[in-house]
Amino acid sequence: MPLRVESLVSRLSSRLSSLFLPQKAAMPVAVGRSPSPSPSGERPAKKAKVEGVEATAAAAPAAPKAKGKPSDPPIPPSFPGLTTEEIVRRTEEEMSLPIEIPRTYPYPLDYRDKLVLAPMVRTGTLPTRLLSLYYGAGLVWSPEIVDKAIIGATRTVDPATGVITYSKGQGPIFTTHPIEKPFLIFQIGSANPELAVQAAKVVEQDVAGVDLNCGCPKPFSTHSGMGAGLLSTPDLLLDILRGLLRNINLPVSAKIRMLPEQEPTLLLAAKILRTGVSNLTVHCRTRSMRPNTVAMWERLGDIVALGTRRGLPVICNGDGDGWANWDKIRSVTGATSVMLARSAEKNPSVFQPSGPECTVKVVIPQLLNIAEYTENPWGNTKFLLMQFKPSPAPISSLSKQERKEASEVTSRAKSAQDVVDKFGFELGKGKAFMDELEVRLKARPEWNVWEARKVAEGEGVVVEAAAEEDGSDESNDGSPDAAAAEDDEEAATNAHPA
Repeated sequence: MPLRVESLVSRLSSRLSSLFLPQKAAMPVAVGRSPSPSPSGERPAKKAKVEGVEATAAAAPAAPKAKGKPSDPPIPPSFPGLTTEEIVRRTEEEMSLPIEIPRTYPYPLDYRDKLVLAPMVRTGTLPTRLLSLYYGAGLVWSPEIVDKAIIGATRTVDPATGVITYSKGQGPIFTTHPIEKPFLIFQIGSANPELAVQAAKVVEQDVAGVDLNCGCPKPFSTHSGMGAGLLSTPDLLLDILRGLLRNINLPVSAKIRMLPEQEPTLLLAAKILRTGVSNLTVHCRTRSMRPNTVAMWERLGDIVALGTRRGLPVICNGDGDGWANWDKIRSVTGATSVMLARSAEKNPSVFQPSGPECTVKVVIPQLLNIAEYTENPWGNTKFLLMQFKPSPAPISSLSKQERKEASEVTSRAKSAQDVVDKFGFELGKGKAFMDELEVRLKARPEWNVWEARKVAEGEGVVVEAAAEEDGSDESNDGSPDAAAAEDDEEAATNAHPA
């Protein structure tokens, strides 16, 4: 008998039996049913699955969940115990005092009137920096490198390409090329003055400046007091800068985030500007704000004014789109230079005065040729490709579907050749790119300064200038400047013993 007919007969027999045969007491059977009504006549709330866990919703509306991780520790204030009036008074006192450690450098850096590349972990590697310089970035920051990571690293030079690699046998920690040296600022992550100096000395010969990271809000940085953690320990922050200024013969700068309130932010900026740094970069967000929050450009003008009083530049970081809004940022903040992060991550050609190039047809082929030439690890190269966004019209003539397919190609690629095969361009052009980059960079005044320095070094006529002091390292002669400097350093030492 066919299976379907057999099943129908079976169901019919069962139905007839239930009609004509005596009924037995039914056994309890677990079946789904609606819950019993409550005494008030209302049904209890249904069970809902929240992130894989059953939870019963309360009858009353639940309070909205707080954003962020519940385990995030509270952020200690930068200047506890001080009233707003005291903070304002101390800010003016700082501005009235002389620079602590005035410096002159054999390789001066000009931070003004530039679009510069931000320090970005994983993104700010050598290929991105070279592309950014090619398209017009005035300066480029390395990714944050933790002091202990670079200390003790071995420096090797590829004789064929000139690529310089610092490593400890487990892949590159930091990679650079001599062509970028006049424009490269090495950013250090540190919470220890001695370690910061040791780290800077490792790479001093291959970079143009050193920057202290005082703004990274990520736990890997803040948990050990580095990055934005330094905003809560300003004495330590200043002590690290002083150590770098006294021991490194390169311009020293700092990058901070804004504090929740303006007055403490101004006091912190005044203290940093007094140390002798050559530049201060301010990310116009607080430590707890995320990238999708609008940057607070309106608060930067007061900090720029402090920099102007010291004769020092202040760079604006946050929501910079390159030439598209450079004038607007300048008019709102007074800052002449803007640091680009996300916009450059999506397309490094955003630095180009005439506007960005198509990522799919121009920038990706350049990136893969640079990566091949410099032997950049595929894992990092793939990461960089994933950050690139296919350019929309009118930058690109690709349709929406073609842009989608381009994103899928980079996402699925297992090697550079996979991308090459899909997009139809050639590798082996890295050397030609580097030659063109050298032509572009040689036209800049910074390159000529470094070339003149090399000639002077070769002729043996270079005289190094020692760090000048304002008396803070002398015995205390009773002057307010000396006493203030000693008190600052003692407080830093007591709070953070070596």
